[in-house]
Amino acid sequence: MEYATVVLPVAVTTTEPVADVVRAETALAVVLPVAAANLAAALVSAAATVNEATTNTLHVQKDDVGCEDAVGAQHFEKEYHQQHSTASQGALESVMANTTISLERATCIESLEQLITRLSTLSDRSSGISPGFDCIDNALPWKQTIVFPQYETLSSVNATKGIIPLASPESSIELFELIKLAWQKRLDYEKCDTEEERESYCSCIGHWRSNQNVMKQICNQVLEQVMTREASACLRSQPAITRIWNEAYSHEACPYPDTMDCLYIDSSIRLLTNDTYLHAYIEAALAATSTIDVSICYLFYSDPQSKYILLDLLPYVAERGVKVRVLFELAILESQCLQMPLDGTSIDREAPLHLPKGSPSYARGAKKFRSATELVREFFNLTSATNIEARYWFARDKTFGYRVKNHGKCHIFDGNSKNGKVIAGGSNVAPRPGSLDTDFVIQGQVAGMYSAYFDSMWTAMAPDAGDLARTISEAEEKKECEDEQIAVWEAAIDPDIITGHKAKILFLPSTPSSSGEDVILRCVLGAIYSASQSIYLCMGHFNVPEVVSQAFKQATDRGVKVYVISNSFHSCDLRTGQLDLMRSLKRMLTVAPDVKLFVAAVKDGKVPPFLHSKYLVVDSRWACSGSWNMWMRSAFYEMEAEIFVQSESFASDLEEKFTRESERFCIPVKTVDECNQFLPKGCSICEGFGPFFDV
Repeated sequence: MEYATVVLPVAVTTTEPVADVVRAETALAVVLPVAAANLAAALVSAAATVNEATTNTLHVQKDDVGCEDAVGAQHFEKEYHQQHSTASQGALESVMANTTISLERATCIESLEQLITRLSTLSDRSSGISPGFDCIDNALPWKQTIVFPQYETLSSVNATKGIIPLASPESSIELFELIKLAWQKRLDYEKCDTEEERESYCSCIGHWRSNQNVMKQICNQVLEQVMTREASACLRSQPAITRIWNEAYSHEACPYPDTMDCLYIDSSIRLLTNDTYLHAYIEAALAATSTIDVSICYLFYSDPQSKYILLDLLPYVAERGVKVRVLFELAILESQCLQMPLDGTSIDREAPLHLPKGSPSYARGAKKFRSATELVREFFNLTSATNIEARYWFARDKTFGYRVKNHGKCHIFDGNSKNGKVIAGGSNVAPRPGSLDTDFVIQGQVAGMYSAYFDSMWTAMAPDAGDLARTISEAEEKKECEDEQIAVWEAAIDPDIITGHKAKILFLPSTPSSSGEDVILRCVLGAIYSASQSIYLCMGHFNVPEVVSQAFKQATDRGVKVYVISNSFHSCDLRTGQLDLMRSLKRMLTVAPDVKLFVAAVKDGKVPPFLHSKYLVVDSRWACSGSWNMWMRSAFYEMEAEIFVQSESFASDLEEKFTRESERFCIPVKTVDECNQFLPKGCSICEGFGPFFDV
């Protein structure tokens, strides 16, 4: 097998000299198969003819600015913010905050049209601080940073503190028009007189529970689909991408876990439940003495645990001198701002909050908010008076220009200390009430890997980021500090402070782009290829790539027991991936019929909870978990943060969780035909991401 060096933006330490690991600034260079290094070249070559004209026009603004010219870049940014003042932003926010869209069937379309009319009357409809979800064709000050060479960042969104940068009213109008079309389809569905008429509609329109706010749910589905439309269109424009991509993840191209032993670090890990998560978080936060770093993707404004952490707990520790940094994914907040006129009529109810003795009181967080926007504004009010700083993540693919989302969620406590802690997994700020998730607390030097990765993202989104000379200088300075800290760690490790299962852990983030390289999937496949006894896979957001189906086939042929838990529209908050999911599951059962598939569904008359867990266990001794979903978005669109764990105890905990939840909330699906009960008919909401599962 041939190998090449792939650079990952994390720092790693090892007590042994290892040829496969190279320390460089804030990068981890891992030896992976040449196929990984060649994947981008293969896709670009295949798409060269189709995309030549597009690629030549994508970076005109970047070339004019000259990112290598620091003075020119800063001058352009200053002019940009003079031209795009917060006046337009304020007008849009005012309209959104002072408009309530009726969700009553008789008046919802009319009230939505009234909002569109109000937006149309704004004097400056084309200006916005953010370009919105579509980023390919615009004249904004995109910049390059040395740590993320595959991206261009829009750090200027962090130039003005205390606001949520929004796109232009014009782009908002276009999105509300799409929502209106989807709502009209739902109203047409409700007018159907016969079951035959209703069955002609996709489940994205027709199949919702009576206790769900259907119009609000459909609105969210439309916006989630729009977020990915540019990325999906770019992938569809590339000929033979499905074949080329799958071939790049062949057996020979994926490293087995034992070939990466040198990268694992002795640490501890403990699985958290919905009941233990908040207590573990409070314990870690109150024990922090220097820093707490938080990366958030989605934010739920009616969740008491999330509100308590953001508005009560973090400000409390900040007032005691702990530096708190919070990195938000701006695309999600933009989407939630667009839904603000709907949120005032939300039927969401808050679950009770139980705090351990000695915790900061539930005060600011107890306030009821009518939208995520209000919650974020309340948080920003605290950042001006406490030791808290917030930034947004905003990046696009360097080659094609589509927006890239940060989906990696983590909470890092004293990451640069010898006994730093990390709470991470599938949850954002905290587990959603009634959901099934997989979260964990880890302690030890792995926290330093998380911390270095967070630092790289934080630096990339500084308002003045993009000056390559300065970036290099800062990286060199940071490396010197890290080397000094590492020496301290290695000289004094206190095993008595460590709690949980002793384990060897590797932290691995992903930086997806149009290259299609997903280093997490590559390592996951290596584990599947190496399995000799059993495989347990549970995925909240899921589609089965062809190469994974083939790997399952090879595994079952050699006697490996393969068990899979999947969502369905009964247990998933997103309909956007359901068509790809069910098509891929049908293909998986065709290729590997011996796989034992369990689908979360209505069972004994009970609706299953929202399945958001993401984990894999191989041979009862190796596992991975984190924010990573096994679907195509993780290879091209969503940045993830994952851990790989060598621990029989942790693997056993996950296997027990799998068995318990598959028995309680899932039904066995044994044949291809049985998948059809969950297969959407197809519509604009569940249109596939790229061409990978088209039929």
